[in-house]
Amino acid sequence: MGIRVALSQLLGALLCYAVIVPWAVSQGAIDPALGYKNIVKWSVWIGAPMMLTAGLLQFALQWRAVARAFSDLATAFSSRRPGQKDPLARIEVPTTWFLGGLAVLGPLVVFLQWRLFEIPPWMGGLAVLLALIIAMVAARSTGETDTTPTGALGKLVQLIFGSVHPGNTTTNLMTAQASAGVAIHASDLLTDLKSGYLLGARPRLQFLAQFFGVLAGTLVVVPAYMLLVPDAAVLGDRFPAPAAQAWAAVAQLLAKGVSTLHPTAQWGIFIGGALGIILVLVEQARPAWKKFMPSPIALGLAFTMPAWNAISMAVGAVAAWLLEQKRPALAALFVVPVASGLIAGESLLGVFVALYTAIFGG
Repeated sequence: MGIRVALSQLLGALLCYAVIVPWAVSQGAIDPALGYKNIVKWSVWIGAPMMLTAGLLQFALQWRAVARAFSDLATAFSSRRPGQKDPLARIEVPTTWFLGGLAVLGPLVVFLQWRLFEIPPWMGGLAVLLALIIAMVAARSTGETDTTPTGALGKLVQLIFGSVHPGNTTTNLMTAQASAGVAIHASDLLTDLKSGYLLGARPRLQFLAQFFGVLAGTLVVVPAYMLLVPDAAVLGDRFPAPAAQAWAAVAQLLAKGVSTLHPTAQWGIFIGGALGIILVLVEQARPAWKKFMPSPIALGLAFTMPAWNAISMAVGAVAAWLLEQKRPALAALFVVPVASGLIAGESLLGVFVALYTAIFGG
């Protein structure tokens, strides 16, 4: 995460929960009962626009990477000659696997979207097509910058489907999730392939491992989710899911319109969106200032998550930074493993407690 992002989230949490939320409560914009669920219904209208405008602008400023993604694809097809043998054919994933998988799984995705969410088949097909385009762009961006603009690309798809099928939040969310999900997994697989190359693993075998991992993961994750979350009402204080709050906010905004929001939330959209643009433009104009400026994405994210999340991450980031300054060799050995252990330990224990409660109660 780094010290800049962590402190940006801490700054956002302090602004949100210590300054802006008390004011919003006094204006009658937030339920006085408070709690994360009530607060985020309002604060998301500051954070989500900030992340949206910053993400889309950062993505637009990477137009060269986008253009290279399409030019590379055209070059790859035009440079192939009939009968020409590829020396890497035995270790790389064959193009026929991709085309065959697309031919089988593409219609299946369209069918499931229609059957489960009543999304018209032509829209499901458009989501699959956009997924291919977005995956190329995301992979190129990840390869060049080590950053995947998933949020910006997902919101871009939301805006597209908000215009072709206005007023339908289900269509907006599920089509965008399908497209953005492909981009996430394509970029993750790209970084996995890089690690595999360094360790001597073959891309074809990595692909097969990933493919069967998806099948095995689905068999475990779906039942576990249904057991942990039998009712969507528990999503909130118990499972904050800040990213989901931003997705839902954009879908609601496109479906219902700005006029249905409290006047303070309408101003929040304008202020948050403008601040996201300003921070990105200043970063571009004055790169030397970037390390002293808050990250617009992290700042906006703080308005969609519980304050304790931002505080905990800031404490960990500061501790890691101090250790890196004093004992860099020790930090290189222990920071990531210790942090990973803390995250995994808390997560596993939390899941265990939730499963125990769901099965045995109390």
